[in-house]
Amino acid sequence: MRRAGIILLSFAVALGFAAAALAQSDSDSNAPVPPAEQMLNEMLQPTSRPVPMETTSQPGSTTLHPQGYVGTSGQPVLLREGSTIVDRTGWVRSVPDNPYAQFVFDQSAGANIPPMFVLPNLRLMQIEDASAVTKSALRFTVSGTVTEYKGNNYILLESQPMDDSHELVPGLAPGPTTNPASADQMLNEMLSSDTTTEPPLPRPQSSLTDSTSGSAAVSPTAPVLSVVREGSQIIDRTGRLTHTPDGRQSEFTFDSDGSALQDAPLLILPNLKLESMENAVAGTNRDLHFRITGLVTEFRGRNCILLEKVVVIPDNLQQF
Repeated sequence: MRRAGIILLSFAVALGFAAAALAQSDSDSNAPVPPAEQMLNEMLQPTSRPVPMETTSQPGSTTLHPQGYVGTSGQPVLLREGSTIVDRTGWVRSVPDNPYAQFVFDQSAGANIPPMFVLPNLRLMQIEDASAVTKSALRFTVSGTVTEYKGNNYILLESQPMDDSHELVPGLAPGPTTNPASADQMLNEMLSSDTTTEPPLPRPQSSLTDSTSGSAAVSPTAPVLSVVREGSQIIDRTGRLTHTPDGRQSEFTFDSDGSALQDAPLLILPNLKLESMENAVAGTNRDLHFRITGLVTEFRGRNCILLEKVVVIPDNLQQF
């Protein structure tokens, strides 16, 4: 009996120590946890809360433009000079305080083209005359070549099919001959030619006269000149950059016109070559002379030229 009592007493003491230890454990769990240990516990113990993930924006769809587009922020989209427009429909409208009409293209899905100024030629004259007769906004299908000038696009419309009698300016772009000259003969002609004067532009038999010639010229004795046929080429002719009396358009005045009065000035169609000429003149205080090559157009009694090549003539080569 005595031994059984001792065992019961020992068991009771053990229970007391266990209860004390459990109480101490509960009190320790309620004690504040240092911040560093709390962060460590949160990292080691998974939670049921979803972990926020950083969102990334997916790249948007890429806008595709036809070859030649030049886009700048906040500015209209321009086509590079030399781009072509093929079989696009639209209509022509006049622009206040601007010497050039504007072609407004009909918009179509995926091929929206901003309006362009129209360079004067026979095709534009036909369109304007047709619209004037019907007195309505006719729509036309056009093709043409695009130019750039001071942040705007211009278009030179292709003319209606014509005969194949396009001419070349004599002395500038001679056509092929049935009996080509020998190398010695060509060299002799080059050495014996007089380079101080230039031949006048050809005057085809035509009832159309240049509106700046005759009584409209500055000189009272100026002859009446016919316009040069559209499609002719002016090659390596020299002259100066001038302007129309109202100052709204640029002209090319030939060097030979000062005495012979046989070459009427040509209106220069806006493109990057004209812009380069204007910048060259603005950047110097001397009278510049240029050697040009280009394509001739006709428009209401005037000849125009779309410049293809422009070279500034050095002072020591200019004719005085």
